[in-house]
Amino acid sequence: MSDPTLETVAEPTPTELPLSGDADEARNEEKAKILKQVEFYFGDSNLPQDRFMTELVKKGDDAYVSIARIASFKRMREHKDMELIVEALRESQELLEVSEDGQKVRRKIPLTQHKDHFQRSIYAKGFGNETPSLQLELEQFFGSLGDVKQVRMRRHAETHDFKGSVFVEYATLEESSKIASSKLQFDGVDLLVMSKPAYCEMKAKELGLDPNDVRARTYSKYDGKKRAREDEKAETIDDLRDKVIKMASLPYGESASLKELKENLKEHFRYGYIHWPKDSSVLHVQVRGDDMDAAKAIELLKSNAFELGGKMPEMTVATEVETAEFLDEKKGWEANMAMRGDRVRRGGRGSGRGARGGERKKIRTQE
Repeated sequence: MSDPTLETVAEPTPTELPLSGDADEARNEEKAKILKQVEFYFGDSNLPQDRFMTELVKKGDDAYVSIARIASFKRMREHKDMELIVEALRESQELLEVSEDGQKVRRKIPLTQHKDHFQRSIYAKGFGNETPSLQLELEQFFGSLGDVKQVRMRRHAETHDFKGSVFVEYATLEESSKIASSKLQFDGVDLLVMSKPAYCEMKAKELGLDPNDVRARTYSKYDGKKRAREDEKAETIDDLRDKVIKMASLPYGESASLKELKENLKEHFRYGYIHWPKDSSVLHVQVRGDDMDAAKAIELLKSNAFELGGKMPEMTVATEVETAEFLDEKKGWEANMAMRGDRVRRGGRGSGRGARGGERKKIRTQE
């Protein structure tokens, strides 16, 4: 007869052990952080202005977006446990809905367009040099003052360096007005704070512009109208440095098309201008977004087995010379499009046979 003292219940495996209080608290904190970030991506303040997220939503079946795709975003990469991410998203009370298979997520309520977000925003200046944690620190700082919807660090157009100032959107006009009239300090430094409309009028006066004219154009822009192209700065070689991918050894003709390329690229990152000469096995494509450059985009494409015409192309970051040539081609295309637009506005007939003309030399597109 066996010894009854040996007939004990087996100890639980490590996966069955209950979490300690500290581990459980850390897990809940991480889930809250995940949910807050993803709800921001799909939120009313961000989604209407985020072209990349908007494209993902439009392209997805029933407006669903792959959770794995969202997990690849810069602000989400620290979260490695996909099961924890899915668990966190399922806890969304009102905004998000996870598919039954746990692979996709979408908004479950209609998008609300808030046309007064310009008036509900403030401008603040006086922050030091950018650090890896500064964005989070700013969100926590302004979040302690009210219900923050978005904190946007302002950057120089040419270098993308932090300007030392931010735009912060609050949930209500009352909150933003109160904070805009407050004296604030960040890390012991006094901040210059004002409403965003007041900041725009101040800049208009500095530039010798009529504040009334600037105010009218600004408010119409934030009512959903696109900013006029003449307000945009011309791109320089610095803007495109490390932002152009060269793809070589491509199939062309019947087996590969520009349409297929654009559809495939949309799955992975925001792209801009594409230069693909007719009957050429080499193309160049511009990468867009502050969080993405050509090297990261190539790594992403390779990790997802990107193919065109059934074949993975050779992908490298364009050299300085290739980038300069790419910029020249892009400017030429833009000039050509502007001339066509002028002819149409003047009622001219234009020339050639359009996109299918026999003399067409190059295939080009813009985002």
